[in-house]
Amino acid sequence: MRIGFIGAGKVGCSLAKYLLVCGFNVCGFYSLSSVSAKQASQFTNSHAFETLEALVQECDCIFITVPDSQIVSVWSELMTLKLNNKLVGHCSGLLSSQVFSHKQVSYPFGFSLHPLYAISDRFNSYLSLHHAYFTLEANEGMIEQLLTLFKPLNNPIATIRTEKKALYHAACVLLSNHVIALAELGSQLFMHCGLDDQFAKQAWQPLFLDNAQALCHLGAKQALTGPVERGDVATIQQHLAALPDEIKPIYQYLSKVLINLSQQKHPDKDYQRLQLELSF
Repeated sequence: MRIGFIGAGKVGCSLAKYLLVCGFNVCGFYSLSSVSAKQASQFTNSHAFETLEALVQECDCIFITVPDSQIVSVWSELMTLKLNNKLVGHCSGLLSSQVFSHKQVSYPFGFSLHPLYAISDRFNSYLSLHHAYFTLEANEGMIEQLLTLFKPLNNPIATIRTEKKALYHAACVLLSNHVIALAELGSQLFMHCGLDDQFAKQAWQPLFLDNAQALCHLGAKQALTGPVERGDVATIQQHLAALPDEIKPIYQYLSKVLINLSQQKHPDKDYQRLQLELSF
């Protein structure tokens, strides 16, 4: 199976290199930037194609690794070429294989393969992809063939239904980008306490990292600590009184999620007073 990439940015370079390490035949790259295509091809010891048509002719499987907003326009160009039942995929967490369609008829050999990993660097992120989980989405008739094709990755790969992609992507954002937002909120609150900027931006990191490790190793329920788990109504009351009004709803909603976990961890404990205190 000869694999080519349209787009030579962070995702394209990282995935191509990782596929190469796992024994796949990576043919090369096509990009609007010839410089990027040459850099990516040198990185993967593959070919920099000068035209989209040349890449299509050479490859059996084509990954479109451009920004989400450009996938449809790339597909529009691909449709004008002789695809001859070639596999065509993208790596978007949000979009499904339904973007590969023409006049409301889906291309039957389209798929999406998304790594649950924040790819931040063109030439180094591939080193960590062996830890990543992947999700695969395609028409039902192609799933087994695609799972067989990507089996050499040795990564956990789960299939996901087309209509669930948007919800799935929202979950990814909550677990990555929104965690950053919570860290920023915490840092800002430290500064509101009169702590200097450097302390506010660094002091929480051991707390955060140790808690993240416990979460990953033990699971959410067993890693849970703090006033919600204890049912400490007095502490929660003081927090709500001290928090800025715009942050209170966030604190309340997240605390309600923690109550649900706490009830699973301590089924004999009564959290009713705490639930009332956290009501909007």
